[in-house]
Amino acid sequence: MKGAALSPLGKLLRRPWYWFWHFLAKFFFQGRSYTIHVPFGDRVFTPWFDLDSSSNFAQIIRIVQANGPLVVSPDRCYLLYQLACQAAHLPGDMAECGVFTGGTAQILAEVLTRHHSSARLHLFDTFSGMPDTALPERDYHSPGDFSGTSLEFVRNRLRAYASSCEFHPGFMPDTFSEVVNVPQYSFVHIDVDIYLSVLACCEWFWPRLVPGGVMVFDDYGFYSYRHAAKAGVDEFFADKIEQSLVLPTGQALVIKSFSDNSEK
Repeated sequence: MKGAALSPLGKLLRRPWYWFWHFLAKFFFQGRSYTIHVPFGDRVFTPWFDLDSSSNFAQIIRIVQANGPLVVSPDRCYLLYQLACQAAHLPGDMAECGVFTGGTAQILAEVLTRHHSSARLHLFDTFSGMPDTALPERDYHSPGDFSGTSLEFVRNRLRAYASSCEFHPGFMPDTFSEVVNVPQYSFVHIDVDIYLSVLACCEWFWPRLVPGGVMVFDDYGFYSYRHAAKAGVDEFFADKIEQSLVLPTGQALVIKSFSDNSEK
């Protein structure tokens, strides 16, 4: 795992690099429904950039951004939206592990509302930052990272969805005991970053995912998380008939097979 995490200087140098790409996105991509596919040069359909449109996704993103920060990139938000819309027709609740300030949680809550779904949205997070199990040399993050949030802030942000959201503050997997009576899930978004937490989420939710249900893993494809999020997913699904579908967004997803026998 040597070299898994960047040095403090390396992390500092990433800021102008990200600023450069955000600058390019702002002036050459945002507001356009078709953009250049880097590095191949094809002009492709990118509805996640066309946020001034009247589409349901654009409407939802405008609502979310008006209520607080949204730190997940538009392309990843669009994938979550599309998959959640599909899963909303399946039996079972939804869950998000790793809520931070609640941006993607609000996307999922809006999807359930617009589909008139009776499913519950279970939200798991410490709501105080990364736990003590985070190891910088493996997970890239240190204990206390992402502490710029609180349970009170997210509750207030999602107050319009109070009838469908359930909060489970604390350390995962300990808080999974609070949903032991929830029999099944149709959609699970896992954005916990660190290896042990990713693995714990897989172990809990996969047996409870309905056939056709989806688990989405954030950060799977990002280089900094190759020993963390990616390692946890790869380890868990190594002996399963389902395999992770790697996406150019940096995410990965796994769809539960209707003929799944991985738990037998």
